Amino acid sequence: MRHNKPYRYLVHLAVCMALILLYCYPQLKGGWASPFSLKWTVVRFILFGFINFHLFYLLVFGLLQKPVQHKQYGKAILYTLAAIIVFSGIKYAAGYFFFPDQVLLRGIPFIGRPKIYMTFLQYLPETLKTGLAVALLAYGYRLLLQWRNTAPQDRLLATAAAQAGARYERMQEGSRQLLHYLQQLTPVLENEQTREKQGTKAILLLSDLLRYMLYDKALEKDKVSFKKELLNYERYLALRRICHPQQLLTLQVTGEDSNNMIEALRLQDITERSLQELAGVIGEIVISVHVMEDSVALSVTPVPAAVSISPNKIKLYPEYA
Repeated sequence: MRHNKPYRYLVHLAVCMALILLYCYPQLKGGWASPFSLKWTVVRFILFGFINFHLFYLLVFGLLQKPVQHKQYGKAILYTLAAIIVFSGIKYAAGYFFFPDQVLLRGIPFIGRPKIYMTFLQYLPETLKTGLAVALLAYGYRLLLQWRNTAPQDRLLATAAAQAGARYERMQEGSRQLLHYLQQLTPVLENEQTREKQGTKAILLLSDLLRYMLYDKALEKDKVSFKKELLNYERYLALRRICHPQQLLTLQVTGEDSNNMIEALRLQDITERSLQELAGVIGEIVISVHVMEDSVALSVTPVPAAVSISPNKIKLYPEYA
């Protein structure tokens, strides 16, 4: 960011001086005939506007930056007052050494009378008013910059927190399903006839599903590849066939070959809820996954179907989303 500082300074200076020139243009236009009036306008508007700009710039990008970020309002007020007094001294010095008649003159003297100039203490209240106005403008602009700079960070933090919460919920759901599968596998593992063949296969499937649900880097994001999700969905169905042999689960995948993304574990969650509602059903259950361009239609239907079941629509997302 260091290389941007000169550019930032020049842009702010150009905008500020353009506004000052626009404001004092009528006085400049009318003062060409009077050298004193022209000099007074140049000194009091243009020169002092240039000095006030540096007070504004120093406060915004220097003295107020850290106090505003850390909400140290006492330090911000102290720095502001010190800067105003220092710049009041600069203005007084400019008037004392170069432009006394335009800055420090106390009224128009009578002919033959000496000119009376203000001391620093007499001049200070006048310049404090201008300094406080510049300080208020600088403080407001600093708050605007602070809000603009921190708003994207706050959104990123909120997004990261939401993603972390979603990952936690998925891990919690995965842990719950793991315990559920282990309970269902207990009869298979306790039976010597099914332990060697079906039990070994079930443990391998459960291990693959656990690795996918809890440790796969693809699930660090909300959406995963549909092909990867479908692969692990088939493993989930294979495990469920072993745990519930009375239900013959048949998977039918139709439609397009999609490279889109899908919400992680969405197919599995919908199917698990549907099968729990059909816990008393014995026999064949057809699980149909119809892939369309921007969505997937998932239906769980016992055979023969007692009632018409509407398919669940799951949205697909482009690969770059």
